[in-house]
Amino acid sequence: MGFTKALYYPTIDITNEEWLKTAVLFWDEINTIVPTSISNPYQENTTQYLSDEGILKAMRVNPEIDIIEDLTTDTLNYLNTNEGFQLLTQGQGRYATIHRDKLPRDVSRLFDIHPEKLPYVIQHILRQNITRDGWFRVDSDFAAFYMTLLANKICDTNSIALLTDNALTSNLTDKVRLDNQIAIKGCDHHDFYHHRHQEKYIHLAQGMLTNLIIEGVKIKSSSSLEDVVKFKHRHRDELGLFRINIAKLTKNVSQGKKLDAIRQEVEDIYKDEFLPSYNNFKKALSGSGIKWISDNFMKVSVISTSATALPMALLGLALPQALIAGAGVSLITSLISYNEDKKERLRTNPYSYLLAVDKQV
Repeated sequence: MGFTKALYYPTIDITNEEWLKTAVLFWDEINTIVPTSISNPYQENTTQYLSDEGILKAMRVNPEIDIIEDLTTDTLNYLNTNEGFQLLTQGQGRYATIHRDKLPRDVSRLFDIHPEKLPYVIQHILRQNITRDGWFRVDSDFAAFYMTLLANKICDTNSIALLTDNALTSNLTDKVRLDNQIAIKGCDHHDFYHHRHQEKYIHLAQGMLTNLIIEGVKIKSSSSLEDVVKFKHRHRDELGLFRINIAKLTKNVSQGKKLDAIRQEVEDIYKDEFLPSYNNFKKALSGSGIKWISDNFMKVSVISTSATALPMALLGLALPQALIAGAGVSLITSLISYNEDKKERLRTNPYSYLLAVDKQV
């Protein structure tokens, strides 16, 4: 069963510490796409710590591996679309270069990609856009398309989920497309391939759903990453229940649809199934408190000699000593009953993990 390993993209290192703290709550292993030649990819204190803990791992790539090489045709097809063609110098055909005048002047719309993440043919096309550091500087639209294409290919091959904190890539729009077909669509000529085809959609949907959940979970600024890791170890059983439930919620996500359509399905699951269930769980716990008070009403009324004495007992007004003693026994008994009821609800509900996060981390 999945939902333990994920791939973060589009960057090599992860600088968003708050997002990372939350992601670690749910995933046992988070990978990032790292060129083979980069020996020390993690420069942040947080990512170095997670790497030492075996939680953050490098997914090594270079142009020699099949995953990169197989993206050549898909990327060329993208560059032949209207969006891609606008970046190319006209009249040079397949081996045109990205025209510098076509690149946006807004620096925020530029993205540097390490050459080892690109097929050799694409490197040749981008040869005039190489920086002094040897990276390729491209328009963010192309970067969003290519990195999403690459990330989905890796997720498919390794059966892991897809995660991102980047607004550009998290939209997962039509930028990953080939003639309106998304890159993660696959063949199902045999039962084996059909099984893998179905599985990769489930993993993709789990990652999308968890992204939405991560957006709603807030960790206290005083909680360190070490605190988060320790908390997760203490609540491993609850996390297991939560994972099983996420798998159930995403098991019927459609196949053969565009990526943005799959994302819409996941957002609907989040709004129509996850949030109502989670909110109902929290209400049920609060409701147990009301039930406990009602329970006391009944138990105290049995001891009470008159109907008017009952509200007096609850308000703490003076009553005969015998009634107070009797009510005290009743209150203690009912409190134990309430605590046991609450404990059972927490033990069996898949969202108790999220409730513990809100209260403890």
